[in-house]
Amino acid sequence: MSARKALPVVYLPEALAGETAALLASFAQRGPSEGVVYWFGLEFAERAVVTTLIVPAADTSEGRVSTSAESNAEAIVEIVGTPLVYLGQAHSHPGWRVDHSLVDDRETFARFDGAISVVVPWFGRYGFVLQDCGVHRHVAGQYRRVERVAEHLRMIPSLRDLRPVRLPTQP
Repeated sequence: MSARKALPVVYLPEALAGETAALLASFAQRGPSEGVVYWFGLEFAERAVVTTLIVPAADTSEGRVSTSAESNAEAIVEIVGTPLVYLGQAHSHPGWRVDHSLVDDRETFARFDGAISVVVPWFGRYGFVLQDCGVHRHVAGQYRRVERVAEHLRMIPSLRDLRPVRLPTQP
């Protein structure tokens, strides 16, 4: 029996997590609607880093989100000629439930081995709080919710200013 190759851990910069939540929330500004943001980045053997967010044209008319083959192709065209690859997506749900629905499993654009799909609760209105999200990986033809999230998705700093605080000098 051969050992299956480990999936790369996906690293998400904090700033892009915040942008992801804001973009998801923007889908629900005029009424309750799920949203979607595609994550692109650099992939190495054991890790991948999200560097770029692309929001596809999506149909949100029924309160859910769906994308066409054309809108997905437009998203991919944006990275052609770059070293970026499609890592997966984040999408929102209306409440606290963050499991994939049958529609999510069937219609999510990212359906390749290792694709990550993160479900953000409450339409993303309360930010991207990793412990509140559902993290799913596509393995052997289907999505599975992961139990040990840190083995699949980790937040990394976008900016840290470590300069000591200096008080103005007195004359």
